[in-house]
Amino acid sequence: MKKIIALVLGLMMLCGAATAETAAKELLTTVSLNGAFELRCAVPEGYTLEKTEETEVSQVFMLSTEDITKPLMVISIAFDELHADVERLNDLSDEDKAAIAATWSEEDHVEISYMETSQGTQLMAVRENDGVSDYVDFYTIYKGYDIEFVLVSGASDGLEFSGLTDEQIQLAIQFLSELDFIPIEA
Repeated sequence: MKKIIALVLGLMMLCGAATAETAAKELLTTVSLNGAFELRCAVPEGYTLEKTEETEVSQVFMLSTEDITKPLMVISIAFDELHADVERLNDLSDEDKAAIAATWSEEDHVEISYMETSQGTQLMAVRENDGVSDYVDFYTIYKGYDIEFVLVSGASDGLEFSGLTDEQIQLAIQFLSELDFIPIEA
């Protein structure tokens, strides 16, 4: 099942990269605790980007839209002492990745797969769909920072949540595939 999910997500990413419109990228943030870098992204059409929280070691951003039927997207970036010497998720052993995955797999109805962005950054994709909530949590590490991108389904009629569509997941994959990690030389 996990292999099927990984294959589907991978194919969706390739299809999205081929058909995606190129939008101007804007600076998401600059971080500098463990080697400075910038994150640049193309904000999806109809969404606005705002920083909702910032501390010395973490930042949270929300991609939101006035259309409540569209999914909500949240990006969190937090320095993690445990991963301070890790350049990228790609560099971790399978055992270390399994330990990270175990923090999600304790939940029911969770499927975990791996994919890579167009820049070769490995992402752990965690999907929960228990009939009540539906979300995908994409996770990676860059220069000691845990970076998470959470996609949560929008509302359908009234306040009932409808679940994520393949098109909505593709929007998130396209966004992540085009996310630029740009090192800043000291």
